[in-house]
Amino acid sequence: MFWEIPADSKAVLLIDADKNKMLTFKDVQEKVTEAVHLLLSYSEEKSLGIMYCDNSAETIIAYLAALQKRDAVLLLNASLHEELKEQFVRTFRPRWVFSEGRFWKLNESENSKIYPDLALLLSTSGTTGSTKLVRLSYENLQANAESIAQFLQIDENERPITSLPMAYSYGLSVINSHLLKKATLVLTNQGVLSKAFWDSVHKYSVTSFAGVPYTYKMLHRLKFDRMTLPSLRSYTQAGGRLSLELVDYFLEVAQKNNYKFYVMYGQTEATARISYIPYERLPDKKGSIGIPIPGGRLSLDRETSELIYEGKNVMLGYAYNREDLAKGDELRGVLRTGDLAEVDEEGYYTIVGRLKRFAKLFGLRVNLDDIEKMLEQSFSLPIACVGDDEQMHIFVEGEQDSSLALKIQERIQKLYKLHPSAFKVCFLQQFPTLLNGKIDYGRLKEGVNGC
Repeated sequence: MFWEIPADSKAVLLIDADKNKMLTFKDVQEKVTEAVHLLLSYSEEKSLGIMYCDNSAETIIAYLAALQKRDAVLLLNASLHEELKEQFVRTFRPRWVFSEGRFWKLNESENSKIYPDLALLLSTSGTTGSTKLVRLSYENLQANAESIAQFLQIDENERPITSLPMAYSYGLSVINSHLLKKATLVLTNQGVLSKAFWDSVHKYSVTSFAGVPYTYKMLHRLKFDRMTLPSLRSYTQAGGRLSLELVDYFLEVAQKNNYKFYVMYGQTEATARISYIPYERLPDKKGSIGIPIPGGRLSLDRETSELIYEGKNVMLGYAYNREDLAKGDELRGVLRTGDLAEVDEEGYYTIVGRLKRFAKLFGLRVNLDDIEKMLEQSFSLPIACVGDDEQMHIFVEGEQDSSLALKIQERIQKLYKLHPSAFKVCFLQQFPTLLNGKIDYGRLKEGVNGC
């Protein structure tokens, strides 16, 4: 299992670039063992913990300790608003919390049952604070790590840098797959726009990074094609559709510099990865999501064309409250993705639409219904949200009101940490409706250009 760390190896496992600190496998396992003993002192039974994660050595060690002790753990971003953190604690009643580099035991005792194979809980909606969580088993985590390591050809000589948050399923999958192959992880909380990020890439001979569409938009602005990166071998993209123009740009850079560029598709419900385009097929399969990952299978619903995925990395099911943690495997390895797709004669799939109302903003999946509900409660006004992988539009029914628009923007930024460019507030005298009286989201979406 990828969380089993060889305690006798003096090879470097973690490089904490922000603190200029290196830890060997032996160092890490010693610290993990200490943390496991601490968790056992909280409870010898299987418990629930909540981790507020950043990309640091301390967080990786705490994560490994939770897995080795076989506690279930909910990963959340350390930057999550305090109001939302409290909401998760109230809803799921953890035994312990990990924050700011240390464990904190909570006073209240919680004895309700937790499914023995439940390893991990991840948010389905990025930073929106929805308490709808994906329940992942130890087998889910291991199976996905093995698949990713296989198709990305990861070995112990790789040195990925943490270019995405650990609490985000894509960012976590990078960590898990490289731990599996005993590669060295370069940890940083710096983003790709930071000079310190690229200084670390050079200083520690980074071989790969991962990015969502926003990452690649920023790299394009930085003129990535002019960068000299002698240690780089590959880069991967997922978290939403990348425009064909940017696929062409980064493919050309890869071909020129002998890099490998992988475009992938996944969902948190499948422990991050579902399909990928082999790098050598990217020139003629641009726009598709590729073929299933090793060990997985894709098919289409004959009636609806919904994309269906089968594999050992499919989640156990969802959790909405503490009691749901006792549930077992509800999906039995079959995931209805909610995406509509087509397949060509070579078995390459292409997404053509969505059944449900989600948008991916900067690679984070946002439930538009959750946003609507929160804003309607906050402002007591009719609200309708539409969006795609580029931007979310928040429609308010009524007269134009710049003061109200500013308050809505501030509320969204305060709670969800979304970049201002990720959403826009618009006003309509009256929402378009369907014959049944419900909001016509199709017509709303058609009108976003006039917003």
